[in-house]
Formats: sequence, structure tokens, C-alpha cells
Amino acid sequence: MKKSASRFDRQFTLKEIFSVQKMKRIEQALSALLGCQVVLLDLETVPDPDAQHVEILWELEPIAYLASPSAQLDQLRAGAELILILLKEAVQYRMASELHLETIASDYEVLQEKHRELQKSEQRYRELSGRLEEKVAQQVKILEEAQRKIYQSEKLASVGQLAAGVAHELNSPLAFIQHNLTAAKDYLQSLDLFFTAVLHGRDLEAVHDAWEEEDIDFIRTDFPVLFDSCLDGVKRLSSIISDLKVFSNINREHLTRDDVNRRLQTVLAMLKPQIGKEVELVVKFSDLPEIYCYPSYLGQVFYNLIQNGIQAIEGKGKVTITTFASQDEVCISVGDTGIGIKEEHLARIFEPFFTTKEVGQGTGLGLSVIHDIVQAHQGTVEVQSEPDKGSVFTISLPVDPEINNSRGHKQRGGGQL
Repeated sequence: MKKSASRFDRQFTLKEIFSVQKMKRIEQALSALLGCQVVLLDLETVPDPDAQHVEILWELEPIAYLASPSAQLDQLRAGAELILILLKEAVQYRMASELHLETIASDYEVLQEKHRELQKSEQRYRELSGRLEEKVAQQVKILEEAQRKIYQSEKLASVGQLAAGVAHELNSPLAFIQHNLTAAKDYLQSLDLFFTAVLHGRDLEAVHDAWEEEDIDFIRTDFPVLFDSCLDGVKRLSSIISDLKVFSNINREHLTRDDVNRRLQTVLAMLKPQIGKEVELVVKFSDLPEIYCYPSYLGQVFYNLIQNGIQAIEGKGKVTITTFASQDEVCISVGDTGIGIKEEHLARIFEPFFTTKEVGQGTGLGLSVIHDIVQAHQGTVEVQSEPDKGSVFTISLPVDPEINNSRGHKQRGGGQL
């Protein structure tokens, strides 16, 4: 982790963060917004001395220039502030992505090392057959510990996307709250000027002129609107934070009753930023009894499964989430109209590290983790799929695992998280 810290705690250059194409797009967008030509320059390029320019500061150090032959300094400063926001978002996303990749690579290297040790052990087992059972038990324990660490890293695999989406959802209400409060501050200054005129005992005509000059009629009308808008923003922020608390289930890693529909609604709220306009989301919830489960682990299952459905769609498509009750079980179905799964791959999709994605595009652990968590709840997961038509995953979970135990339900996957 020291390696990561040293790389993140440094001064980035503009070219490291933005490609040439992205810089051009930013220039075009700012030029259109400001109504004049602007140019984004790195520190190696000296601005035209006849043009106005401002520095873009990162942690009090210049990282780039924003220049224009015709823009006002105030316009350039506003543009620089907007670019700085984009820079910070890009760097945060890069840091989260690189940290995730390092975590995966580190855990994978640990597993590889354990695998090499196991290969050496196998040779010794052939020579020492009398101690085979003891040695195998020791190695199994080591592998189980490594597996738990890998499952944790898989949970981190979605943190980068989740963090970026939540940041976007939080920034939107924060932005208009900030804008409204800035306007409210200006209104207070205008009111202060008007009341100063009144308190100094000016004649009625002078007070009336001050009223007109400071546009008090408009302020009286707009002030309540500003505060109502701010309250709406605060409610939106509160809703996002509430969804995050439910999704994470801090300090609730024990078996407890939970509402599956509510859990799915929270997961969908977390996934909302990742659902593009091309993907239609269809939700069909039935009344369900609460079930005994590990809520945060089920949240991880639903998150990974719905995210897989979204990612399986190329172009326009639909993801359908359905819940229904069946005897002493609740069932959750997630279907998509994506690329589907080939018949020869269906038997292996729940195997650890099996993936049809390109190298670096997936760990091959997502469905394996889903399978293990569902089995630990004494449930089942089934899949139906057809290439180019889509897939449907159906999870069945007992309302009360103890009922299944009393009926002789065959426990799979250890039954413990």
C-alpha cells in the first residue's frame, strides 16, 4: 500500500489526467458557454502575452493555464474553477480504479504464491502418503483464508463505480444549494443597503428609490423560492445518505430479519447513476414476508447481479427485476435482454475465476461470490440464457433457514459467512 500512497500523493500534470481529445472538448464547451474562444494549456506551453489568462491551481500549485484573447478575467476564473472540478473528479476516479486494480493484483499474487506452494506440497505428498490427510487439511485451511480475502476484493471491485455514481448524485443537489445560497447572500447585501437608507432617516422618495434600485420586490418573491429549493436539495441528500446506510448495513453483519423488496430498492438507488438512457428498468415486486439473512451480503448479491444485467446489454435493452413468494421461500428474478451466455459456458459460470471477458475486464469472481452467498443462506440460484437474447437469473431463499434444517434441507457451501 505504500506504493499506492506515494503515487497518489503527488502533483499530476494536465496530460496525465486529460487526453488531447478531452482537452479539445473542454475548450469547445467552455468557448460555447463563455461566448468567446478559450484555450487550455499545460505548464509547458507559454500563453500568448497579448491574451488574458489565469492559472488553474491544484493544491496551491499551478497545473495549467486557461487563456483567451477576448474573455474577461472573471469569465476565465469561472472557467478555471469548472475545469478544476473536472480535474478533481477525474483524479478521484483514477485513484479509486488504480487502488482497486492494485488490490486485485495483490490478492491474485498471494493466491498464485499459495498455488505454487501447493504444487510443491503435492510432490511431497506423493513421497509421504502416510501424512496425506493432515497435509491436505492444512492446505485447505490456507486456501479458504485466501478465498475469503479474494471475496472481499470482489466486493471492492464495484467500489470505484459506486463511489463515482454516488459522488455525481451528491454533487447535483450540492451544486444548486451552493448557487442558491450565493444568490441569497447577494439578496442580503441588497436588503442591508435598503435598510441602511431607511435607518438613516432619508425621505420617502429616497427610500422608494432605494427600494427600486435594490429590486426589493423581486427579492421578496425569490427568497422563499431559493430556500424551498435548498430544502429540496437537503431532502435529496438525506435520501441518498439514507440509501447508503441501508445498503452498507454498518454493524449488521449478523443473521437478522430483512425486507428483500426494500433491499432491492436500495440497491437500485445505488445503481441508478450506472443505468444509461439506453437501458429500460422494469420492476415487478410482490408482497413478501421478511426473511432471516445477512442483509449486506444479500445487498452485494443483488448489486452484482443487476450490474451484470446492465453490463450485458449492448445498445438498447431492458433489465427486469421480479420478486414473488413460493411456499416457505422468496424468489428474486433478474432478467436482461443482453448478449446472453453460450451453452458450453453455462456449466462453468459459477466457477471461481471463470470469465468470458477480455483480460483485465473482470476477475471471474462475481457469479462465484453470488453462488456462495446464496448457498450460505441455504438457497439456490438458477440461470436460463440464450445467446443474443438475454439471461434470467432466479434466486430462491428460505424465509427461515431453520425450517429447511428441520426438513432435512441439504446445506451447501458451509452455510456460514
